[in-house]
Amino acid sequence: MNNYSNILFPEIINEAFPILDDASYIRQLASLVPLCPDTTFHLFSHKGQYLALVMTDYPDPFYQSEELKQISGEYKFEFIHIIKPYANNQSIEIRPNEDMDDSFFVSDPKSYYRYYLAAVRQNSR
Repeated sequence: MNNYSNILFPEIINEAFPILDDASYIRQLASLVPLCPDTTFHLFSHKGQYLALVMTDYPDPFYQSEELKQISGEYKFEFIHIIKPYANNQSIEIRPNEDMDDSFFVSDPKSYYRYYLAAVRQNSR
């Protein structure tokens, strides 16, 4: 991971999402919520594709795609699909949370956070 930030990601990130090993870190985005946001987005670039590593206490890709679009300002990033953990060449369609199983995220064994990786596009509308 070409990590130009001072963020140290948990080891489980490298294990679950090896595609990030060759990715370049762009920046972190989070909602302006007092004290502690419940979701943080880390944007990467990999071979011309944007990726968002989502760190959250409650994974809900349908809602979090909209949240990312709102907080990314003029770029209006939104999810295309989820990248399946441990099988980074497979994608998972984004559906309402009640229609998704737990295979799209990994849990951090040392905290309450859950992580998933989404392919992202810049919406020009």
